[in-house]
Amino acid sequence: SKETRTEEAEVSPARNTASSSSSSFLGNLLVVPMDGSHWIGIKAIAEEMGRRGHRVTVLIPEISIRLGPGKYYDTVVYPVPYDQAYLDSVMSSHTDILKKETESITERIKTRFSQFQKISNFIHITAEGLLFNDTLIAREFWYTGIISIPTVNVLRGMLFSMDMTATGCPSPPSYVPRFFTGYTDQMNFKERIVNTLVTLLEPLLARLLSWRFDQMAYQFLGEEVGVAEVLRDSAIWLLRSDFTLDFPRPLMPNIVLVGGINCDVRNPLPEVRLCFILGKLIAFISLLPHFLGKSRET
Repeated sequence: SKETRTEEAEVSPARNTASSSSSSFLGNLLVVPMDGSHWIGIKAIAEEMGRRGHRVTVLIPEISIRLGPGKYYDTVVYPVPYDQAYLDSVMSSHTDILKKETESITERIKTRFSQFQKISNFIHITAEGLLFNDTLIAREFWYTGIISIPTVNVLRGMLFSMDMTATGCPSPPSYVPRFFTGYTDQMNFKERIVNTLVTLLEPLLARLLSWRFDQMAYQFLGEEVGVAEVLRDSAIWLLRSDFTLDFPRPLMPNIVLVGGINCDVRNPLPEVRLCFILGKLIAFISLLPHFLGKSRET
């Protein structure tokens, strides 16, 4: 039977004592994280869910940059056909490209698309090691569309607006700048034309980037589905962004902005410093009407 039900998780005493005020509902959470900086936010979520009593299982490759065990979740390690030297070479070349600042838009697209192909190849190899490992987990439990388990995506964004396309977000090129362009939401006529052309090219570029993953989905599921269809079935998207950093744009109701979730928790400000900041803020607010009055006179 493909019907599933969420059973109460078997929580160890160590997990139970961590949070005495946990909810009465305890569920099972399967986490398939990306390596690198993405893991910082995912680990915080996994730790907190485990601390509250939920049963959390994290799947990690045997070779990784940051992935590792934690106090409040279990880990399942699967083998991958590469070593640490290969992983370091991919990451170092990615870092070198990010340091380049003075490039034209065509050079930027060319160099970064080449690098994205390298990273895409790395992700493809890792995904094959996970999905086609028959001893790890039954295949029918992977595709959430088959067993109707809600999927939650935590991400900063996807290339060529694949995430916005999958969620059906309106994306008018008149004020939503595209990747690689470096434009803002205030574009002149020429910039809007370039932005529109990039918008028209995005589906083709996304297809070129994801065609191997589409083949993998077809091979694994035995159905005519690709990355876009799998993403479209996601229940919630936790977007690590905020409109204080990115330009405002229309979002669908199942997209939640969680910008800053991957930031380190700092110690609270000392009382003396806090009083100093509040004093400066009060002084600024008190002088604000004076400056506004002068601006109106001019």
